[in-house]
Amino acid sequence: MRKSCPRCSNPVQLAALGAVAAEDGPLKVSVTGMPAAKCAKGHASPFDNEFMVWLIHALKDHAGTLAAAEEKGLVFKKYVCACGGELAGKPERRQAFPLELAPEGAPAFKGEIDAPLYKCGGCGKEMLRSRRSVQGHVAQAIASLNDAAGFPHSA
Repeated sequence: MRKSCPRCSNPVQLAALGAVAAEDGPLKVSVTGMPAAKCAKGHASPFDNEFMVWLIHALKDHAGTLAAAEEKGLVFKKYVCACGGELAGKPERRQAFPLELAPEGAPAFKGEIDAPLYKCGGCGKEMLRSRRSVQGHVAQAIASLNDAAGFPHSA
């Protein structure tokens, strides 16, 4: 747990932030009740130096469990369902995937990954285009979430 504010050096206390959201490419990430270190002046920062890295890994791990097509091709990408059918070129709709996040040393909070779903031309199942297409946007979405929460860049 951080002891002092990285902006003003005042003592901090653990506090929960309200709803914060950010996006990168097709991925939207939102959190509610995310723990933060707050000082008397209202500055907020990650409660721990490794928290944002932990959050990136937690969201990538969760995205890895979602139904997704397999990416094929080096230059011209195709996204193929387990049934062998190819996914539609345009998303069918967006879907929010809620999750409970529990960092060590802080209270649990709620998170959500929102991504487009594509329909398989073979079986009709809806899924992510590929896990890689979502996981590849997590780190930048978390950097944007860091900014949306008002966290300093050097904390």
